Amino acid sequence: MASSSLLTAFEPYVDIRFNAWFTIILILTYGCALRKPGLLLLVVQGVSATILLFNTTANLGEMAKTMALLPLGLGSVLTFLVLNRSLQTRYLSAFTTYVNIAVYTNIGMMVGTPTGGTFRGMCSKVTCIAIFVWIVKQGRRVGWKTVLVHKNLFVFTAVSKSWIFAHASYRFILLTLPCFGSGRRHRLLELYSLALTFALSSASNLPFEYFFGMADTLVVPAIAGWSSIATAFKIVPRDTVNDDLLLSRIGSDGDIFLGTVSLAIAAFVIIKIATTP
Repeated sequence: MASSSLLTAFEPYVDIRFNAWFTIILILTYGCALRKPGLLLLVVQGVSATILLFNTTANLGEMAKTMALLPLGLGSVLTFLVLNRSLQTRYLSAFTTYVNIAVYTNIGMMVGTPTGGTFRGMCSKVTCIAIFVWIVKQGRRVGWKTVLVHKNLFVFTAVSKSWIFAHASYRFILLTLPCFGSGRRHRLLELYSLALTFALSSASNLPFEYFFGMADTLVVPAIAGWSSIATAFKIVPRDTVNDDLLLSRIGSDGDIFLGTVSLAIAAFVIIKIATTP
């Protein structure tokens, strides 16, 4: 009875059924990434083709974003990781450049996210710029040599643990903006990303911060692909929660609170930039 009430309370904010299925998908993805990256690459290619053929509800922008994340993003990374060691060594510099461009572009471009007339939206732009400058500074400090290959995984070495948690907090607030709709399917994105970062780190006995890049490369395309498949084949009902209702739940006080938190994150980041060599 208590669990049923708890689920009912969370339902306006989180798509419980969608996320329950996604948790299973992510566990399988984690296992394949560690042991069978070639199999995961085939799955990514198959899912991408399926989405192209059967997801008739997506507009051009949504389809382009999904393809950029799945075959071009995750697929490209997996293709490199299944190469033999000599080829990986030969092309590591090119792969590092590719990863750097993807990481810095994906973070920096979020400054263009529409504010929706909200205070938190305007504050998020400030925070985005600060977070972008901080990670670029960390990359520059290591001479842009940010990537190493460890077994079947790549590690991104030019990011600190503090940056990871600041970015997660910032992105959680960002995803509450009106342009992301109700956001019920993606509300737990940061939890998944941090959990997978920890799991990869534990399995590899390497520092937690090394696996932010690999974890996000798995989580973000996986949730985008699952959302497209779930919608195309009606596995999970479309999100019918009224966006205006959700926005009214945040309200003006919530908007100011989230905006203030975002500015606090920006202040923390700026201090780190100023005090860290």
